[in-house]
Amino acid sequence: MPKILNKVYPAIEELIPHRKPILCIDNVISVDGLTAETHYKIEESCIFFTDGIFSEMGLLENAAQTSFVFLKFFFADSQDDLWGKGKDSVGFISHISELKTYFLPKIADELFTTTATELVFDTENLKICNVRATTSVNSEIAFTTEMKMILQTREL
Repeated sequence: MPKILNKVYPAIEELIPHRKPILCIDNVISVDGLTAETHYKIEESCIFFTDGIFSEMGLLENAAQTSFVFLKFFFADSQDDLWGKGKDSVGFISHISELKTYFLPKIADELFTTTATELVFDTENLKICNVRATTSVNSEIAFTTEMKMILQTREL
């Protein structure tokens, strides 16, 4: 299990626009450049928890949410307010090149997800990233994926 570093990160709701029941991250463990690591303890109330298991779609959404955590830090020195008032932002997976599920987690399992993001296109209103993600439960890899993510923003 990764150690939570001494650095204090803001609440996850300040970093990404997702809210319960779709939120699949409890807190940030670390952000280092384009690499982010998060923690999530699976709750019954999560939309991706059904019939005693956390679904493959939940694992994919957890990876996608983790990949967007770095954006707040990557653009911290700029004037980009990605999720603020007056912004209409949407982030989505545009392509999955690889996806492997080794096992599906259960209630109260703790997910530790690490993403390495490569920013491949960046304009004022559009950011395209390649993302590699790994999710572990009890130090065992549960899920890996490689995908392309798109973030589009516009002023309201």
